[in-house]
Amino acid sequence: MLSNGGFILLERLRQIECSCFAPKVSWNITHREVNTEPYGPFEAQQGGISQVEKEYQVLQEQLKEACENYEHSNVRGSEETKDLEEKLKRNVEENKISKTELDWFLEDLNKEIKKWEQEKKEIQERLKALKKKMKKVLNASRMYTQENDGKEKALELLLDQSLEISNTFTNEKMKIEESIKKGKEHYEESLQRALDAEVSVLENWKDVEVCKLRSMESQAEGLLKNLKLMSSDSAAYSDMDSDIHSWESFLSDVREEIEKAKSQFEEQIQAIKNGSRLSELPKVQISELSFPTCNTVSLNLTPRPRPQQKLPCWRSQ
Repeated sequence: MLSNGGFILLERLRQIECSCFAPKVSWNITHREVNTEPYGPFEAQQGGISQVEKEYQVLQEQLKEACENYEHSNVRGSEETKDLEEKLKRNVEENKISKTELDWFLEDLNKEIKKWEQEKKEIQERLKALKKKMKKVLNASRMYTQENDGKEKALELLLDQSLEISNTFTNEKMKIEESIKKGKEHYEESLQRALDAEVSVLENWKDVEVCKLRSMESQAEGLLKNLKLMSSDSAAYSDMDSDIHSWESFLSDVREEIEKAKSQFEEQIQAIKNGSRLSELPKVQISELSFPTCNTVSLNLTPRPRPQQKLPCWRSQ
């Protein structure tokens, strides 16, 4: 489909053809007499028809060049849009996979923590029982010492039992301390993995939003380039300067929004690295930009803004 400029060029060519080749004969259906009056000259001045034919050829070449430029720009813009859509689809799929893996990891982490807490509780109960047993043995040893000062063998036996229990207690204490140490190391490792996963999710969100804005930027650049190519005919396009200014302003807003989105995501990534949780951070605000109304280019050439795709919800664990 031709633009407004193409229709104007066709109209101009039709006017030139009519002025060059229209016969100067007055025909009346009712009266059929022969006109014997001499005809006036076809040309108002010498060489007028040749000049009109040259102008006709120039306009035909301009029309052909404008059509070719439009076709090339349309094909190139379609290819770029297709590439950006494929990249956006891949980023969304990767983001979903990362979110699923993170949910699995957090679920496993909660199971490990519950298991560790249960083991800790059991160890504390055993330690408490050992303390009670040791207390009973010590009380019994004290009682036998007071009652049987002369029974050295019995006393030695009790002392041996006390020493054995003390060694058992020491061994259990060492095992408990080792278990606590391993639990802390595992907990710190799990926290680091959770931090890396949240940073990965934010980076994927950033890539998705920037990709959508880059797509709008690419479409706006293509249309702005077409407008500038057609701006040579100022008489045919009275609103050209206004449209170019509108698209340049829109392109500047898109680029500013890209930098703003990058900055917000980087701030949240840094906040997570400093100890914050993703579920506690506010949502990144991305402005919804709409393409400006173009008076010069026909409506079917104006790109439609992409629908704002929602980011996957973050479920806090």
